[in-house]
Amino acid sequence: KGANKWIGVAPFAKYRGKTYGIDEMEIVVDRLSQLPHTKVFLFGGRGYEQAMLDEWDFRYDNVHSVVGEFELDKELMLISQLNLLVSMDSANMHLASLVKTPVVSLWGATHPYAGFYGYKQDPNNIIQAPMLCRPCSILGQKPCYKGGWACLKWITPDMVVEKVKELL
Repeated sequence: KGANKWIGVAPFAKYRGKTYGIDEMEIVVDRLSQLPHTKVFLFGGRGYEQAMLDEWDFRYDNVHSVVGEFELDKELMLISQLNLLVSMDSANMHLASLVKTPVVSLWGATHPYAGFYGYKQDPNNIIQAPMLCRPCSILGQKPCYKGGWACLKWITPDMVVEKVKELL
């Protein structure tokens, strides 16, 4: 039987303070790829991001990297067909919002209340650490003054996968 649930995963952001740990995100991708009747599409940029996502594409069944495959209009068309997108506080969250695709968004150094949350996205789909030091950066470009990015490490792969399963 074919995949009838399409999940997008956009694991990168411009700044470190907005990017979930790559090892943790790989666990998320692995677990999502094992959900019955599910296909996972990976979104990112060229270079390092493409190499990482191509590796996951090779390693996990039901996972496909679309990096470099489409022009923006075709990528938006694919995003519009997803059941949901897992994304950082990044451009991909906003692209999904433009085509009315639900987003499970992960927030680290930034905070959705700073005004950069995806247009008409459900605030119940935000995953973030309830830390008093957040936001420590409006755009995510400042280094963690406590060191270690606890705001991102607090988010577990289980939290992300459970939120996705809840929405599917």
